Amino acid sequence: MKINKSVALNAWSSTEAGEQIAYFSANVSSDGTNSSMSIQNQTLYETNKSLVRKDKAAFDDAVYEVEDAQASATTAG
Repeated sequence: MKINKSVALNAWSSTEAGEQIAYFSANVSSDGTNSSMSIQNQTLYETNKSLVRKDKAAFDDAVYEVEDAQASATTAG
C-alpha cells in the first residue's frame, strides 16, 4: 500500500490597507510539488512588484521547508 501525504499552503500578498494583490498556493506531496501565483489586481501589482516578489520569496521558503520535512519523514519511515 502507498499512502500519499500532502500539505496545502496558501497565502496572500496585500497592501498595508489590506487590498489583495496576489495569491500564492502550493500543494506538496510525496508525488511532487505544484506551486502557483495568481495576480488579483494588475494595477496594484504594477505599483507593488517589490512587495509581491518579497512575499513570493517568503512563500517559496515556506514551501521548501515543507518539502524538506516531507523528504526527511519519507527517508526515516
